[in-house]
Amino acid sequence: MSMKLNMIIGAVIASIPVVSSAQDAGGAITLGYGASSVSGATGDLSTLSLDGVGNIALNNNFNIGFYGSLVNVDEDRTSNDVSASDFGLTLNYQFVNGVVLGGYFDYATLDLGTFTADIDATSYGGTLAYVTDTFGAEAFLGATETSPSLPSGVDWVDYGLNLRYVISPQARIGGHAVRSDISGPGGDIEISSYGIGGDYGFGAGWSAFGGLSFVDLGNANVDATTFGVGVGYDLKQISSVPAAVSLELSRTDLSQPGASADVDTIRLSVTLPLGNRQNANPLNSVSRSAMSPRHNAVSTLLDSAF
Repeated sequence: MSMKLNMIIGAVIASIPVVSSAQDAGGAITLGYGASSVSGATGDLSTLSLDGVGNIALNNNFNIGFYGSLVNVDEDRTSNDVSASDFGLTLNYQFVNGVVLGGYFDYATLDLGTFTADIDATSYGGTLAYVTDTFGAEAFLGATETSPSLPSGVDWVDYGLNLRYVISPQARIGGHAVRSDISGPGGDIEISSYGIGGDYGFGAGWSAFGGLSFVDLGNANVDATTFGVGVGYDLKQISSVPAAVSLELSRTDLSQPGASADVDTIRLSVTLPLGNRQNANPLNSVSRSAMSPRHNAVSTLLDSAF
């Protein structure tokens, strides 16, 4: 286990005692299984995922947020698995006029199995937001460091904007624009991510959700477009189980000059809300990744695709 991951776990454990002084606390976890078919000679994929999110609102307007995901991808024709994980911590202070100042710390790792060494990325920065009961806008600016380290003189800067709007008690919509600029003596790489998503509660426990995201890998001339739609059902309508089940269909189109590939996925998930959280839409959906992106474009791409 890396020193950076130990730091994250330590920070989470150290913050647990503040729950006793919190006005408001809630969260959710989602366990998912996905089966994907890939065009071309590549074999089918099987994906197991675990996602979580939580928030603690303190008496003095401070908010501590947690989020994370674990994904394991098994390619059916080989014995090699690929796994990715990311964990994040946010700390915000909300003023009475709706302005929110804060910061974030993200840690992500990609394990390509026997193909190559692990790749780690640590992102950190500041946020400025404005929120009301129905509207929220957040801008952020930060940097990312990697292991193995980037070449000397190369910098990775992240910035973006996230918008959300509550149309009605049953309907929400949101979107993002995130950009990661990697610049240095050898040239620049610009990675951009854009997304829009939403969900709607029909009543009687039924809901629907959908999202669309687009990532442009800049100088690599590679684009990734992911679209997903799904339905969910709250099991509390027929039992005492405080959970919801959902089914999502998604497609990711990868394209570059002279080549393209499609990944079609069917994803079954179970979501358990925690604390005061009422919304039980899955955390691993395309809609969720479009409405709540990570703080760099690469992590956002992985989050929406899997």
